[in-house]
Amino acid sequence: MAHPIPGSDGIPTNAIVHGACESWWTGNERSHCGGCHLTLSSLSAFDRHRKGARCNDPATVGLVARQMPYGLLWGWPGPEGGMAAARGRTPA
Repeated sequence: MAHPIPGSDGIPTNAIVHGACESWWTGNERSHCGGCHLTLSSLSAFDRHRKGARCNDPATVGLVARQMPYGLLWGWPGPEGGMAAARGRTPA
């Protein structure tokens, strides 16, 4: 099977491709677990996933899944009411 190539097959040119599992994602702040191949939104989410020096089910350590074009992205839950509410704004 050919590895995904950024800039083709609907994969953005700025995508990062993991050679072993062929997962791809975008964003410099993302982390990808080489053990179980989950993609996480940040280094702190990765650290929570790897608590105890092993892979933990992200849902059991307080992370939530968001569907992205490249698959599931595990990260911290957003604030109640969304970012607008967190900033004291009401949606129009």
